[in-house]
Amino acid sequence: MRRTAKKRSQGARTKRDRTIAQTRAVDAAGMIRQTGNDWARHWNAGELDEVVAAYAPDAVYLPPHHPAVHGRDSIREYLKAPLSHGVSDLAFDVTYIKQQGPVAWDVGTYRMNVPVNGEMRKEDHGKYLTVWRRVGKKWLIAADAWSSDLPPSR
Repeated sequence: MRRTAKKRSQGARTKRDRTIAQTRAVDAAGMIRQTGNDWARHWNAGELDEVVAAYAPDAVYLPPHHPAVHGRDSIREYLKAPLSHGVSDLAFDVTYIKQQGPVAWDVGTYRMNVPVNGEMRKEDHGKYLTVWRRVGKKWLIAADAWSSDLPPSR
């Protein structure tokens, strides 16, 4: 009889632990989704310091057609150019967010307007993968990669 009671209590504990883990995953997904929305909003408003605040100090940014950019300060320097050139109307559409303990990853699509030849604008769209790391109560970007679905411009 004791073994059965013990097994039942272990089963209940496991079920409770799964519920707590699922709640944490939902919380992570909500926080990550909000931070991504804030990232786009800050970008569109030209608020570079707020954009960069989403990155961990040792983050890596992996833009297309460019070497990896290491560290929050270097990411800030790199992002100054596209922001000053008028890349705008950025929007993300999250496909999914997965979490494993203090690490999560976010996969989705983006669209934005890119200036071409001065006044003309063209819409760019593609996909992204962002890796997040829990730091205290915040989720910060540890690695950020994206690429366009459009053919390379000539």
